[in-house]
Amino acid sequence: MKYSTAALCLVSATLSLAAPTTTSTKVSARQEHTYAGFAVPSIIKNHDIPSNLNTQDVQTATVRNGGAETSTLYDIPIPESAGGKTCALIIRAARIGAGDNVLGTQEMDIFKNGFTDLAALPSGNLRDAQLARVQFDPVTGFYGFDKVGFANPTIESFPCPAGKTLHWESVAVGEFDVNVIRQDFAVDGANAPNGLSVGWW
Repeated sequence: MKYSTAALCLVSATLSLAAPTTTSTKVSARQEHTYAGFAVPSIIKNHDIPSNLNTQDVQTATVRNGGAETSTLYDIPIPESAGGKTCALIIRAARIGAGDNVLGTQEMDIFKNGFTDLAALPSGNLRDAQLARVQFDPVTGFYGFDKVGFANPTIESFPCPAGKTLHWESVAVGEFDVNVIRQDFAVDGANAPNGLSVGWW
């Protein structure tokens, strides 16, 4: 699986030279907040859909390209300090051409999943209910909520589940969709980390 993930990244990097960049009007304006903190994944695994195997990684690699398809699984622990606050999903791809690569439909569906310990999950994804659809905005470098593709995203704003771990999955949308995003595992003050995070205010 390490080889296939690396191959997907190489293929997507090559395709970036020829693939057109599209901008969508169906994404809701990203709400700006003064965030008090961010939670980042404690572990990421890429789920190879044809083989059903999971491989730990340091990036989102949510891709559908011909016969190749991967989704990305996350464990995101929310600290006790977020208690009583409002949380929101944030996905940032601020390093296009320098580690991040977003092509094709540039969208991801976000699901909650039934696993309880991603580190102990060698295969399968236990996908449950859809939470949102997001689409990349090349102007801001953030993914916004696509309320045409999924009308009521429950993770645009929700009570922070302080002291609990969120178990999520990002899934490709359409026939050709590449979302390769290097994950920051450390938080730099009030700046949203690269990759997937949960911010609160």
